[in-house]
Amino acid sequence: MGGVPLRLSLKELLYERVRLRDELASKLGHERASRACGDYHARKPPVHCGATVHSVLGCTFRCAYCYLPDMGVSFARAQPYGLSGEEMALALLCNPFFLPGPLGTYVAFGSLGEPLHEAGAARTLEYAEAFSRLLRNPMQLSTKAAVSEQVAARLAKVEAPLNPLVTIVTLRASAAIEPGAPSPWERLESVRLLRRAGLYPMVFLRPLIPGLEEDALEVVREAKRYGAAAVVLGGLRVTPSVVARLKAAGVDVSSVLSEVGGRLREGVQVSVPSRALKEAVAEEARRAGLVPLYSACCANTLNVYLKTGRRVPCPGLDFVDERFCARCPVNCRAIEVEVDPEEVKWAAKELLGVEAVAVEERGFELVLRVSDPRGALNRLKRRAAHRALIETAFRRRLRVESA
Repeated sequence: MGGVPLRLSLKELLYERVRLRDELASKLGHERASRACGDYHARKPPVHCGATVHSVLGCTFRCAYCYLPDMGVSFARAQPYGLSGEEMALALLCNPFFLPGPLGTYVAFGSLGEPLHEAGAARTLEYAEAFSRLLRNPMQLSTKAAVSEQVAARLAKVEAPLNPLVTIVTLRASAAIEPGAPSPWERLESVRLLRRAGLYPMVFLRPLIPGLEEDALEVVREAKRYGAAAVVLGGLRVTPSVVARLKAAGVDVSSVLSEVGGRLREGVQVSVPSRALKEAVAEEARRAGLVPLYSACCANTLNVYLKTGRRVPCPGLDFVDERFCARCPVNCRAIEVEVDPEEVKWAAKELLGVEAVAVEERGFELVLRVSDPRGALNRLKRRAAHRALIETAFRRRLRVESA
């Protein structure tokens, strides 16, 4: 604690969104602005790690654990997304759940494809450069590509904080599990090149696969040796086709089936419990001198600190629940923030339809005192994306209690 509190204002972020949106729409003209604001990215709600941007659709790496085929995304080809960098920036500014700026919504590339695939890396770089220039939001990309010196240098020139996550889940079984991807050693060399360029690459050890525990421990040791700043640990999500592909690749899936077999059905991703495995790998990471993290959101937050020296609480609010907070150097729980209760009341009314008699700050929560707590809670549930907008801006969970 101590020092000047971090002042947080949703109104200011909303005002900036309108200002930037109108300026960029005017610059692009009616046809291009209509195309951008009619795009899927202009309306989809955020996920936990922020606003996902599909700079590339599809991937040819054919990883056994990938769930893209279950979502109808091609394993046979990859292609760049159709919007230009400025159009995609406008699409985000048209999204009612997006907040621009360093204190705004995190941006993440890579959820429906490989962002640095040779077919679309140029589009990802274009987006990152446009977002940095126009929006200034913290960004993150996850990749299994072999990053060249040229790409590393261009990523390093992006002024807004950009967090590269290099996915490596196994060193010995990669040829079977990730048959189309560059070798894990090429990806570790990518980590070295990205760090040498001035970035703070982190290894994305996701998914942690039961049966490959020793591989995971080996990955974190090599990650440190190649210059990674941290390792992000993520669990395995499976569908029937994912289980079948893992089995065909030689993975013993008996423990996976014992955990989730009864819940498996087509089209549904089921998370495999991995807490004990995460903690074991996190302990090995600490022994190796590497920062372990439990979410990609935390990685973006740590990167902002490493890049700028500024400590800003994670907008995903992982620090609220100590089970998900790895106590990284940012120490979100100790950052003092300043929130205007009257602005919280305004936001609750305008965005959630909740009339708060008073607002009380309690730890990492903003408690809305209301006359009808049941009705207010129902409105929070129905407007989950709007609730996330408020919680992102104020870095506090919303809670409803009787006045």
